[in-house]
Amino acid sequence: MAYPLDRLDIQILAALQENNQATAQALAERVPLSPSAILRRIRQYREEGVIAADVSILAPSTVGERISVLIMVQLERHSPADVAAFRAHLSRSPHVQVCVEISGVYDISCIAIFRGMEEFNAFTDSEIAEHPAVRRYEASFIKKRVKFTTAVPL
Repeated sequence: MAYPLDRLDIQILAALQENNQATAQALAERVPLSPSAILRRIRQYREEGVIAADVSILAPSTVGERISVLIMVQLERHSPADVAAFRAHLSRSPHVQVCVEISGVYDISCIAIFRGMEEFNAFTDSEIAEHPAVRRYEASFIKKRVKFTTAVPL
C-alpha cells in the first residue's frame, strides 16, 4: 500500500534523496516546518518503510579500476520455483548491483561490477553459465555512466 504523501512529505523526501546527511536545521531551511517536526516525519518514514535504507554511494573509479556490465539472462525453465531460485542466487552475489525480472526475449537483467575481466569471466562461468536454469546470456560492457541515480521521482 502506498504511503500517503502530502506536499511537505514530498519536499522532505526529495531533499533527503539529494543528501540524506542533511541536518534537520538544513531541511527546515528548505521545508516550512520546524526541525523537530521534520525529524518526527523522517522517523515515521523509516518506521513505515518509505525510507528503505540509508547508504553511502561510492564512486567506483575512486576505489580502484572497475568494469560495469549489463548482463541479460534467458532462462531455460520458467517455473516459479526455478525463477525464484535463480533470483535468489543472483541476489546473493556481491557483484550484482541491480537485478530485475523483465519481459521480452530475456527474463532477467542485471548490472554487475567487477575488478577486471578475470573476475567477470569467473563470475559468468560459475554463477551464470553453469546454472541449470540458464539457457543463455549476453553481456554488454558499460562504457560510460551517462546518468546514475537512486532517486525516486516524487
